[in-house]
Amino acid sequence: MDRITVHGLNVKETETGDYDKIITLVTQELGKITVTGKGVKSLKSRHMVACQPFAYSTFVLKKSKKFWYIEESENIECFFGIRTEMDRLALSAYVCDVLCDVTVENAPEPDLLRLTLNTLYAISYRKDIDLDMIKAAFEMRCACECGFCPELSGCDVCGCDVQGDVYLDVMNGRLLCPSCKPRAEKEEALIEGTARLYYIISPCVLAAMRYVIACDLPKLLAFTIEKDELYLFGKVAEGYLTNHLEHKFATLDFYKSILL
Repeated sequence: MDRITVHGLNVKETETGDYDKIITLVTQELGKITVTGKGVKSLKSRHMVACQPFAYSTFVLKKSKKFWYIEESENIECFFGIRTEMDRLALSAYVCDVLCDVTVENAPEPDLLRLTLNTLYAISYRKDIDLDMIKAAFEMRCACECGFCPELSGCDVCGCDVQGDVYLDVMNGRLLCPSCKPRAEKEEALIEGTARLYYIISPCVLAAMRYVIACDLPKLLAFTIEKDELYLFGKVAEGYLTNHLEHKFATLDFYKSILL
C-alpha cells in the first residue's frame, strides 16, 4: 500500500453519503488527484477542517488499488474571509472551477496552483482591492500560464509600436493597429470556420495587461486602474480566458448574477 504526503487545495467535492466525500485536490506534488474522504463531514472527524471547500492543507494519503484515502491531515489555510460575503464566495468558486478545469490528473502545475492560492488570499483578506480587479488579473495571468499568452509588444501585422486605442485579436493572441485590422479580417475570412473576436483596448488597459502578464506573481495586484478602465480590462480578461478554454462556467454566471 503506497503512502505519500501532499499539499493540496480542495477545488471540488461530491457528497457520497451522510458523512463521506469524494474530493478533488490540486496538489503541488501530484497535480490534480481524486481522494476518498471517509467520515470527513462528521463534526467529530479530525479531517473536517482540512477537507472543507477551498481549504489548502497537508495530507498523508494511502493508496488501495486505484483510490487514495486520507490517513492524516493538517489545515494550512482555510481562507476564512471568503465565507463572509456572497460575492467573495462566488468568485472563489469560479477561481477554483477554472483551476480544476485547466489541470489534469497526475500532472503538477505549481505556477497555476500558486496563482490560485494568491488569488484566494486576495479575495479573502485584501478588502482594499476591488474584486473585479482580482478576477481580471487572475483570468489574464491564468490564460498565460495555460499557454495562451498574447503578444502585446506591437501590431502583429506591421510591427509598429501601437499608439492610442488598438485591437486585441483574441483567437490569435495578438494586437492589431487600426490600419492593419481590416486586412487581417479579410485574410481570416478566407479561412473557413475561423473564429474571430476583437476587443478595442485603451492604452491604460493595454498597460494593465502587459503588467499582469510580465510581473512577479507576488506583485500581481500591485497596480492601479481607474474604475471605467477596470470594467474594460475585466471584460477583455474574461473573454480572453473563456474563449481560449472554449467554454463558460456556471460559477461565473452565478458570480455575475449576485452583482446585479
